[in-house]
Amino acid sequence: MDRPDLAWRLLLKHRLPEVLARLFPEVHDLIDWPTGYYLPDNNLPPTTADSRTGERAVDFTALVALRDASKACLHVEVQATRQAGFADRMALYHARLRDRFGIPVISLAILGDVGPAWRPDFATDLQGGYGTTFQFQIAKLLDFRPQVDSLLTSRKPVDLALAAHLLGLATRRRAEWRCQAKLRLLQSLHAHRGKCRELNALQAIIDWLMPLPTEWQRRLAMELEEFILDHEKEDKNSLNYLIPELILQRCKKQAAAEGAALGEARGQAIGEARGEARGEARGIARGEARGQRQTLKLQLEVQFGKLSPKLLRTLERADAGQLERLAIALLDAGSLEGALSAAGLRP
Repeated sequence: MDRPDLAWRLLLKHRLPEVLARLFPEVHDLIDWPTGYYLPDNNLPPTTADSRTGERAVDFTALVALRDASKACLHVEVQATRQAGFADRMALYHARLRDRFGIPVISLAILGDVGPAWRPDFATDLQGGYGTTFQFQIAKLLDFRPQVDSLLTSRKPVDLALAAHLLGLATRRRAEWRCQAKLRLLQSLHAHRGKCRELNALQAIIDWLMPLPTEWQRRLAMELEEFILDHEKEDKNSLNYLIPELILQRCKKQAAAEGAALGEARGQAIGEARGEARGEARGIARGEARGQRQTLKLQLEVQFGKLSPKLLRTLERADAGQLERLAIALLDAGSLEGALSAAGLRP
Protein backbone atom coordinates (compact mmCIF):
# COMPACT_ATOMS: atom_id res chain seq x y z
CA MET A 1 0.00 0.00 0.00
CA ASP A 2 1.47 3.34 -1.09
CA ARG A 3 1.76 5.77 1.86
CA PRO A 4 3.61 8.82 0.53
CA ASP A 5 2.14 10.94 3.32
CA LEU A 6 3.97 8.87 5.94
CA ALA A 7 7.21 9.09 3.97
CA TRP A 8 7.10 12.88 3.76
CA ARG A 9 6.18 13.22 7.44
CA LEU A 10 9.32 11.26 8.30
CA LEU A 11 11.39 13.50 6.05
CA LEU A 12 9.93 16.62 7.64
CA LYS A 13 10.69 15.31 11.11
CA HIS A 14 14.29 14.31 10.40
CA ARG A 15 15.32 16.59 7.51
CA LEU A 16 13.22 19.73 7.83
CA PRO A 17 15.81 22.23 6.50
CA GLU A 18 16.53 20.10 3.42
CA VAL A 19 12.84 19.57 2.64
CA LEU A 20 12.11 23.29 2.85
CA ALA A 21 15.19 24.17 0.80
CA ARG A 22 13.97 21.93 -2.02
CA LEU A 23 10.20 22.54 -1.90
CA PHE A 24 9.81 25.97 -0.26
CA PRO A 25 13.12 27.83 -0.71
CA GLU A 26 11.67 31.25 0.17
CA VAL A 27 10.35 29.96 3.48
CA HIS A 28 13.64 28.17 4.15
CA ASP A 29 15.49 31.48 3.78
CA LEU A 30 13.20 33.20 6.30
CA ILE A 31 14.22 30.87 9.15
CA ASP A 32 17.20 31.39 11.45
CA TRP A 33 18.38 27.77 11.40
CA PRO A 34 21.38 28.15 13.79
CA THR A 35 18.90 29.09 16.54
CA GLY A 36 17.30 25.66 16.22
CA TYR A 37 13.64 24.72 16.26
CA TYR A 38 11.20 22.82 18.45
CA LEU A 39 8.75 20.08 17.46
CA PRO A 40 5.60 20.15 19.63
CA ASP A 41 2.93 17.48 19.53
CA ASN A 42 0.55 17.73 16.57
CA ASN A 43 -2.81 17.43 18.34
CA LEU A 44 -5.26 20.34 18.18
CA PRO A 45 -8.01 20.15 20.81
CA PRO A 46 -11.31 21.91 20.04
CA THR A 47 -11.51 25.53 21.12
CA THR A 48 -14.84 24.94 22.91
CA ALA A 49 -16.53 21.94 24.47
CA ASP A 50 -19.35 22.03 21.91
CA SER A 51 -17.12 22.50 18.86
CA ARG A 52 -18.44 20.73 15.75
CA THR A 53 -15.00 19.93 14.40
CA GLY A 54 -13.69 18.14 17.49
CA GLU A 55 -10.05 17.27 18.09
CA ARG A 56 -7.74 17.30 15.06
CA ALA A 57 -4.16 16.27 14.35
CA VAL A 58 -1.98 18.12 11.85
CA ASP A 59 0.75 16.39 9.86
CA PHE A 60 3.70 18.49 11.02
CA THR A 61 4.44 21.56 13.13
CA ALA A 62 7.64 23.26 14.24
CA LEU A 63 8.26 26.36 16.31
CA VAL A 64 10.98 28.39 14.59
CA ALA A 65 12.90 31.64 14.95
CA LEU A 66 12.97 33.90 11.89
CA ARG A 67 15.89 35.99 10.69
CA ASP A 68 14.09 39.19 11.65
CA ALA A 69 14.19 37.97 15.30
CA SER A 70 10.47 37.16 15.39
CA LYS A 71 8.91 33.76 16.10
CA ALA A 72 6.55 31.64 14.03
CA CYS A 73 4.78 28.30 13.95
CA LEU A 74 5.57 26.35 10.79
CA HIS A 75 2.69 24.09 9.72
CA VAL A 76 2.94 21.55 6.87
CA GLU A 77 0.22 19.25 5.56
CA VAL A 78 0.97 16.38 3.17
CA GLN A 79 -1.91 15.55 0.83
CA ALA A 80 -1.38 12.52 -1.41
CA THR A 81 -4.86 12.43 -2.98
CA ARG A 82 -7.29 15.03 -4.24
CA GLN A 83 -9.71 15.96 -1.44
CA ALA A 84 -12.70 18.28 -1.44
CA GLY A 85 -12.50 20.77 1.39
CA PHE A 86 -8.72 20.50 1.77
CA ALA A 87 -8.25 24.28 1.70
CA ASP A 88 -10.94 24.71 4.37
CA ARG A 89 -9.12 22.17 6.53
CA MET A 90 -5.88 24.14 6.09
CA ALA A 91 -7.71 27.28 7.23
CA LEU A 92 -9.10 25.49 10.29
CA TYR A 93 -5.65 24.19 11.27
CA HIS A 94 -4.14 27.64 10.78
CA ALA A 95 -6.68 29.23 13.12
CA ARG A 96 -6.27 26.49 15.76
CA LEU A 97 -2.47 26.77 15.69
CA ARG A 98 -2.60 30.56 15.92
CA ASP A 99 -4.86 30.25 18.95
CA ARG A 100 -2.73 27.55 20.57
CA PHE A 101 0.71 29.17 20.26
CA GLY A 102 -0.17 32.86 20.03
CA ILE A 103 2.37 33.53 17.27
CA PRO A 104 2.10 33.90 13.46
CA VAL A 105 1.59 30.64 11.55
CA ILE A 106 3.25 29.82 8.22
CA SER A 107 1.01 27.27 6.48
CA LEU A 108 2.42 25.05 3.71
CA ALA A 109 1.00 22.10 1.77
CA ILE A 110 2.87 19.34 -0.06
CA LEU A 111 0.60 18.02 -2.82
CA GLY A 112 1.64 14.54 -3.90
CA ASP A 113 -1.40 13.57 -5.99
CA VAL A 114 -1.52 12.59 -9.68
CA GLY A 115 -3.71 15.48 -10.90
CA PRO A 116 -1.62 18.33 -12.35
CA ALA A 117 -4.53 20.79 -12.28
CA TRP A 118 -5.46 20.36 -8.59
CA ARG A 119 -3.66 23.19 -6.78
CA PRO A 120 -5.71 24.47 -3.81
CA ASP A 121 -3.93 27.40 -2.18
CA PHE A 122 -6.66 29.49 -0.59
CA ALA A 123 -9.95 29.28 1.31
CA THR A 124 -12.62 31.96 1.52
CA ASP A 125 -15.33 32.59 4.07
CA LEU A 126 -17.24 35.54 2.63
CA GLN A 127 -20.88 36.54 2.98
CA GLY A 128 -22.34 39.81 1.75
CA GLY A 129 -18.92 41.29 1.16
CA TYR A 130 -17.66 40.45 4.65
CA GLY A 131 -15.39 37.67 5.84
CA THR A 132 -11.86 36.43 5.35
CA THR A 133 -9.63 34.88 2.71
CA PHE A 134 -6.86 32.53 3.84
CA GLN A 135 -3.86 31.78 1.59
CA PHE A 136 -1.12 29.19 1.91
CA GLN A 137 1.86 28.06 -0.15
CA ILE A 138 1.86 24.75 -2.01
CA ALA A 139 4.54 22.50 -3.48
CA LYS A 140 3.21 20.33 -6.31
CA LEU A 141 5.52 17.33 -6.51
CA LEU A 142 4.44 16.56 -10.09
CA ASP A 143 6.16 19.78 -11.14
CA PHE A 144 9.50 18.05 -10.54
CA ARG A 145 8.91 15.38 -13.21
CA PRO A 146 11.24 17.03 -15.76
CA GLN A 147 14.05 16.79 -13.18
CA VAL A 148 13.67 13.10 -12.32
CA ASP A 149 16.92 12.04 -14.03
CA SER A 150 18.98 14.64 -12.16
CA LEU A 151 17.19 13.76 -8.92
CA LEU A 152 18.21 10.13 -9.34
CA THR A 153 21.88 11.08 -9.56
CA SER A 154 21.74 13.50 -6.61
CA ARG A 155 23.48 12.77 -3.33
CA LYS A 156 20.79 14.57 -1.34
CA PRO A 157 18.31 12.31 0.51
CA VAL A 158 15.37 14.63 -0.16
CA ASP A 159 16.11 14.57 -3.90
CA LEU A 160 16.18 10.77 -3.91
CA ALA A 161 12.92 10.65 -1.95
CA LEU A 162 11.38 13.06 -4.45
CA ALA A 163 12.54 10.82 -7.30
CA ALA A 164 11.02 7.81 -5.51
CA HIS A 165 7.72 9.68 -5.13
CA LEU A 166 7.58 10.51 -8.84
CA LEU A 167 8.55 6.98 -9.87
CA GLY A 168 5.95 5.61 -7.47
CA LEU A 169 3.23 7.71 -9.13
CA ALA A 170 4.34 6.71 -12.62
CA THR A 171 4.31 2.98 -11.79
CA ARG A 172 1.38 2.74 -9.37
CA ARG A 173 -0.51 0.20 -11.53
CA ARG A 174 2.47 -1.62 -13.07
CA ALA A 175 4.35 -3.80 -10.58
CA GLU A 176 6.96 -4.83 -13.16
CA TRP A 177 7.78 -1.25 -14.05
CA ARG A 178 7.90 -0.28 -10.39
CA CYS A 179 10.28 -3.13 -9.62
CA GLN A 180 12.70 -1.93 -12.30
CA ALA A 181 12.35 1.70 -11.27
CA LYS A 182 12.96 0.83 -7.62
CA LEU A 183 15.98 -1.26 -8.58
CA ARG A 184 17.40 1.72 -10.46
CA LEU A 185 16.85 3.94 -7.44
CA LEU A 186 18.44 1.48 -5.01
CA GLN A 187 21.43 1.09 -7.30
CA SER A 188 21.87 4.86 -7.18
CA LEU A 189 21.98 4.54 -3.38
CA HIS A 190 24.82 2.06 -3.84
CA ALA A 191 26.83 4.72 -5.63
CA HIS A 192 26.58 7.18 -2.74
CA ARG A 193 28.75 7.25 0.32
CA GLY A 194 27.24 8.16 3.64
CA LYS A 195 26.31 6.81 7.04
CA CYS A 196 24.73 3.36 6.92
CA ARG A 197 22.03 4.34 9.42
CA GLU A 198 20.98 7.35 7.33
CA LEU A 199 20.85 5.37 4.12
CA ASN A 200 18.89 2.59 5.77
CA ALA A 201 16.39 5.20 6.99
CA LEU A 202 16.14 6.52 3.44
CA GLN A 203 15.47 2.98 2.23
CA ALA A 204 12.53 2.81 4.67
CA ILE A 205 11.14 6.00 3.16
CA ILE A 206 11.52 4.58 -0.36
CA ASP A 207 9.60 1.49 0.77
CA TRP A 208 6.64 3.69 1.78
CA LEU A 209 6.77 5.48 -1.57
CA MET A 210 7.28 2.41 -3.78
CA PRO A 211 5.91 -0.75 -2.09
CA LEU A 212 5.82 -3.95 -4.14
CA PRO A 213 3.66 -7.09 -4.07
CA THR A 214 5.37 -10.07 -2.45
CA GLU A 215 6.28 -11.75 -5.75
CA TRP A 216 7.94 -8.65 -7.12
CA GLN A 217 9.64 -7.91 -3.82
CA ARG A 218 11.33 -11.33 -4.12
CA ARG A 219 12.37 -10.56 -7.67
CA LEU A 220 13.83 -7.26 -6.53
CA ALA A 221 15.85 -9.07 -3.87
CA MET A 222 17.21 -11.45 -6.52
CA GLU A 223 18.13 -8.58 -8.84
CA LEU A 224 19.93 -6.85 -6.00
CA GLU A 225 21.78 -10.03 -5.15
CA GLU A 226 23.04 -10.25 -8.73
CA PHE A 227 24.03 -6.60 -8.52
CA ILE A 228 26.06 -7.31 -5.40
CA LEU A 229 27.79 -10.27 -7.02
CA ASP A 230 28.77 -8.06 -9.94
CA HIS A 231 30.43 -5.71 -7.45
CA GLU A 232 31.92 -8.30 -5.11
CA LYS A 233 35.46 -7.26 -6.00
CA GLU A 234 34.93 -3.90 -4.33
CA ASP A 235 36.45 -3.24 -0.95
CA LYS A 236 34.18 -5.00 1.53
CA ASN A 237 35.05 -2.45 4.18
CA SER A 238 33.69 0.41 2.09
CA LEU A 239 30.17 1.76 2.32
CA ASN A 240 29.85 1.06 -1.40
CA TYR A 241 29.77 -2.62 -0.48
CA LEU A 242 27.82 -2.38 2.75
CA ILE A 243 24.87 -0.41 1.41
CA PRO A 244 23.59 -2.99 -1.10
CA GLU A 245 24.02 -5.70 1.54
CA LEU A 246 21.86 -3.64 3.88
CA ILE A 247 19.29 -3.09 1.17
CA LEU A 248 19.24 -6.77 0.22
CA GLN A 249 18.63 -7.84 3.81
CA ARG A 250 15.80 -5.36 4.07
CA CYS A 251 14.18 -6.54 0.84
CA LYS A 252 14.33 -10.20 1.85
CA LYS A 253 12.88 -9.39 5.25
CA GLN A 254 10.05 -7.46 3.62
CA ALA A 255 9.25 -10.24 1.19
CA ALA A 256 9.02 -12.75 4.04
CA ALA A 257 6.89 -10.49 6.23
CA GLU A 258 4.54 -8.96 3.68
CA GLY A 259 1.43 -9.86 5.63
CA ALA A 260 2.69 -8.22 8.79
CA ALA A 261 3.65 -5.08 6.88
CA LEU A 262 0.23 -4.84 5.27
CA GLY A 263 -1.46 -5.35 8.63
CA GLU A 264 0.59 -2.61 10.20
CA ALA A 265 -0.12 -0.21 7.33
CA ARG A 266 -3.85 -0.93 7.47
CA GLY A 267 -3.89 -0.56 11.22
CA GLN A 268 -2.11 2.76 10.98
CA ALA A 269 -4.50 3.97 8.28
CA ILE A 270 -7.51 2.95 10.37
CA GLY A 271 -6.00 4.63 13.42
CA GLU A 272 -5.56 7.86 11.50
CA ALA A 273 -9.04 7.67 10.04
CA ARG A 274 -10.47 7.44 13.55
CA GLY A 275 -8.49 10.41 14.72
CA GLU A 276 -5.67 8.54 16.45
CA ALA A 277 -7.35 9.84 19.58
CA ARG A 278 -7.00 7.11 22.18
CA GLY A 279 -3.43 5.93 21.69
CA GLU A 280 -2.12 9.35 20.72
CA ALA A 281 -3.57 10.99 23.82
CA ARG A 282 -1.68 8.61 26.07
CA GLY A 283 1.49 9.03 24.03
CA ILE A 284 1.34 12.79 24.27
CA ALA A 285 0.65 12.72 27.99
CA ARG A 286 3.54 10.36 28.71
CA GLY A 287 6.11 9.57 26.05
CA GLU A 288 5.98 12.84 24.15
CA ALA A 289 6.08 14.88 27.34
CA ARG A 290 9.31 13.11 28.30
CA GLY A 291 10.73 13.75 24.84
CA GLN A 292 9.79 17.44 25.01
CA ARG A 293 11.45 17.81 28.39
CA GLN A 294 14.64 16.17 27.16
CA THR A 295 14.77 18.40 24.09
CA LEU A 296 14.24 21.51 26.19
CA LYS A 297 16.93 20.44 28.65
CA LEU A 298 19.42 20.15 25.78
CA GLN A 299 18.40 23.55 24.40
CA LEU A 300 18.77 25.17 27.81
CA GLU A 301 22.21 23.63 28.33
CA VAL A 302 23.40 24.79 24.91
CA GLN A 303 22.22 28.36 25.52
CA PHE A 304 22.88 28.80 29.24
CA GLY A 305 25.25 26.05 30.38
CA LYS A 306 24.82 23.26 32.92
CA LEU A 307 21.41 23.18 34.62
CA SER A 308 21.06 23.15 38.39
CA PRO A 309 19.32 20.23 40.15
CA LYS A 310 16.59 22.66 41.24
CA LEU A 311 15.92 23.71 37.65
CA LEU A 312 15.84 20.09 36.51
CA ARG A 313 13.18 19.36 39.13
CA THR A 314 11.21 22.39 37.93
CA LEU A 315 11.25 21.05 34.38
CA GLU A 316 10.10 17.63 35.55
CA ARG A 317 7.08 19.19 37.27
CA ALA A 318 6.16 21.45 34.33
CA ASP A 319 2.97 20.64 32.48
CA ALA A 320 2.55 20.49 28.68
CA GLY A 321 1.41 24.12 28.42
CA GLN A 322 4.43 25.40 30.34
CA LEU A 323 6.79 23.31 28.21
CA GLU A 324 5.29 24.80 25.04
CA ARG A 325 5.59 28.36 26.37
CA LEU A 326 9.20 27.68 27.32
CA ALA A 327 9.96 26.35 23.83
CA ILE A 328 8.53 29.52 22.28
CA ALA A 329 10.39 31.76 24.75
CA LEU A 330 13.72 30.06 23.99
CA LEU A 331 13.54 31.16 20.36
CA ASP A 332 14.51 34.72 21.35
CA ALA A 333 15.35 34.51 25.07
CA GLY A 334 17.99 36.92 26.32
CA SER A 335 18.39 35.18 29.66
CA LEU A 336 17.48 31.98 31.45
CA GLU A 337 15.35 33.86 33.96
CA GLY A 338 13.45 35.62 31.18
CA ALA A 339 12.65 32.37 29.39
CA LEU A 340 11.44 30.69 32.57
CA SER A 341 9.35 33.70 33.54
CA ALA A 342 7.67 33.77 30.12
CA ALA A 343 6.73 30.13 30.61
CA GLY A 344 5.35 30.72 34.11
CA LEU A 345 8.17 28.74 35.75
CA ARG A 346 10.36 29.65 38.70
CA PRO A 347 14.10 28.95 38.43
